[in-house]
This record gives sequence, structure tokens and C-alpha cells, in this order.
Amino acid sequence: MPAFDALAHDWQVAEGAPSVSIAVLRRGKLLYAGGCGTGSPETVYQVASLGKHFLAALALLLAESGEGPALDALIGPYLPELPQAWGGITLRHLLSHTAGIPPAGYESLDFTRDYSDSEIAGAIAAGGALAFKPGTAWQYSNPGYVLAGIAIGRAANAFYGDLLRDRIFVPLGMTTAMVTPPDGPVGYVRGNPMPVAASYVSPAMNRLADGGLCLSVRDFIRWEAALESDWGSRVAEMFTGTRLDGGRAAGYGLGWFLSAGDYGRVAEHDGGWQGFSTAMVRYLDEGVTAVVLANIADADAAGLAHGLVYGLFLDGFLGAAGHGVT
Repeated sequence: MPAFDALAHDWQVAEGAPSVSIAVLRRGKLLYAGGCGTGSPETVYQVASLGKHFLAALALLLAESGEGPALDALIGPYLPELPQAWGGITLRHLLSHTAGIPPAGYESLDFTRDYSDSEIAGAIAAGGALAFKPGTAWQYSNPGYVLAGIAIGRAANAFYGDLLRDRIFVPLGMTTAMVTPPDGPVGYVRGNPMPVAASYVSPAMNRLADGGLCLSVRDFIRWEAALESDWGSRVAEMFTGTRLDGGRAAGYGLGWFLSAGDYGRVAEHDGGWQGFSTAMVRYLDEGVTAVVLANIADADAAGLAHGLVYGLFLDGFLGAAGHGVT
């Protein structure tokens, strides 16, 4: 078996991360879980944009039950703050980054201040014209996910974080998963010579649906087991590639980047926020998954996650390279 702990330790030293936690699974069964520095499988991290796919999964569950909007429903009725010119945006557009939401309004907010959802939506709406007609192009959009979280919550008459807790985290036994609390885990940026705590972000701005979640590797193990079970079929549409108007592939599903290469189809996402670097990679054809959570900014968590999987291929534990995907 590849030396997962050695790979993680070398990465931790090279990146200067105080804490790193990893897991490797095959078809929902744990192969390895561990940590370096102060990290363990139970250590809780802010997961940043890696958490986007949980919102997508929630949207699918609520659409299935009728408690939330259908993915192809217009989001205007739930977001009256948006200009009339944005009226063609659907929930699917937001979750697939194909809405064309400009970033300027969101980036104008003071992330050390608390705001109401209405103030945040209004600021995003004031960011200018859409970058393109919804559905015609792809552009990664944090404010799009923020709006999706607000819209889903308003449709279901509940905070999106409470909906995640009740529909996903509690039923699946994910005991550390939550919206980032005011006393959440601290991330670090590189200092000279030692890492220093990341800058303050207000509780309101740290709970938004573009990545305001905390989880442990242990909870990602439970999550991966659920995705590989019959339950996973309820949210499997996350891994269906988005097609732009005209049929061109966007390279993205709902909360997941999608690609194909020598080792088959891959779904992955990484995250970086407030002193944390995170990644989850799922090699769909081989059923192998790696998760990396670290509390240092601007580190290549995705590189380590892929490296953990490549070791299985190179050591012959998984199928031969080059099998191809159609």
C-alpha cells in the first residue's frame, strides 16, 4: 500500500502547514485516514469552496421533496433585490456558474462587517451588468453561490445552514459539519518565520453559501460513504456535466469540476479561504477518492489529493492507466 502518511508529511513540511488531515477511500470504504502536525481525522477545518457541492446536494434534495425550487426555476421571485435585467437566471445557472453574475458587488463588501442577507444580495445586485446571457458561458462565481444559498433558504423558509444540518449532516452522522461559527477554527498565512493567523472575517460573511462550512476528514469519510450508497443516487446529478447553450461542455457539474484523462472521469473541487486550503478528488470510474484539509493559505491541496490517488495506480492497486472514457 502506498505510504500515504509519508506523502502527507512531506507535503506538510514543504507547505509549512501547522495541521493537515487526509483520507483515501475506495468505493466508500476507508483505505487510510490520518494527519500531520497537529492534524488528525477528527480535526475540524473551514473547507472554503470545497463546501459548494453541499449546497448543490441540498438543492437537489429540496427540489426532489418539493420544499425548494426546481433547479430550472427562475430565482427572481426569491431574490427581489436583483435587477429586472437579471430575470432569466435559474437556480441551475447559479449552481453551475453559468449565470454571469459580476463579482464587483460582492467584492465591494467589507468582510469585517456583519450584513443581513438582503444587504448582501443588494450589494451583489449593484455590481453591474451580467457578464453574459445566462447559460451561454461559464465563469466561476462566489456571489452566484451566495445568492443560491439565500434563495434556497427563502424558498424553504429556513437558513440554508439549518437545512444542510437537517437534510444532510444529521441524517448521515456528520457530527462536526456546520456553518462556520464565530469561534470557528483558525487558519494561517505564511509569516516570517512562523505562520500567523489569517485576518478577521465577520460571522455574517463567514457563514455564506460560497464556502462558509466547517468539517473534519471523519465527516468527509461519512459523506463519501453516502455518495457511494443508494442514498447517493438522490444527488448524483451533481456529477452530470453542464451543457452551455449550443451544446458545448462547461467542464463543471453542480459544485464539481469534471474532467477525463488517463485514469477515467474525475470530479474534484478545491478551496482556499481565511488561512485554509482544501481539496476532494473523486476518480469516478475507479471509485477512489482522496480528501485533504490543511490550515495554511495558498497551498496545493489538490496536488496532494491527486498524489495520494496516483500512488494507488502506480503501485498497481487500481486499474491500468489509459483505459479511456467515452
